[in-house]
Parts: sequence; structure tokens; C-alpha cells
Amino acid sequence: MLRIEVLFDKLSSHKPSPSIMDALKIEIERKLKPQFPEMITRVALSTSQSIVISGTKVDHEKERIQEMLEEIWLDDSWLPEPNEQID
Repeated sequence: MLRIEVLFDKLSSHKPSPSIMDALKIEIERKLKPQFPEMITRVALSTSQSIVISGTKVDHEKERIQEMLEEIWLDDSWLPEPNEQID
């Protein structure tokens, strides 16, 4: 089972707001769940910043997931408008 964790440094002055973290989780699931229906996604604050991808069967699958995460991050269309709440 695929597990993706996107962790942001909770002590950083550039840490994302809860609405941005929620929107990122929603977008990751929207883009990846069709290929990995039992995927577990976690976007949270932590003591360090990291992206952890586990549960892939082959290296090229992990590389493709990393590419997809990078595409999501670079495409800011998923970002909520300022003061917008994610339900």
C-alpha cells in the first residue's frame, strides 16, 4: 500500500497554513488515488521538512510519484484563495 507523507518544519517562519496543508492533501489524493486507490496521505507539521514515499514496488514507480508531487507543488492552481476555508 502506498503511503505519502509531506512534512513541513513546524519551527520554520515559512510553514504553510492549515488551509494550504489541507488543500495540498486534497490535491495529492485527487491526482494519485485513481492509480493507488488504497493510498494513505499525510500532510503535517513535524520537527523537520521531508517527503516520504513508501510502499512502492519498483524504483521507477517511486520516481514517477516524486515527479507527480513536484508537478502538484509547482502548479499553484490548487492553492486556496486568501481567507478561503477548505471543507
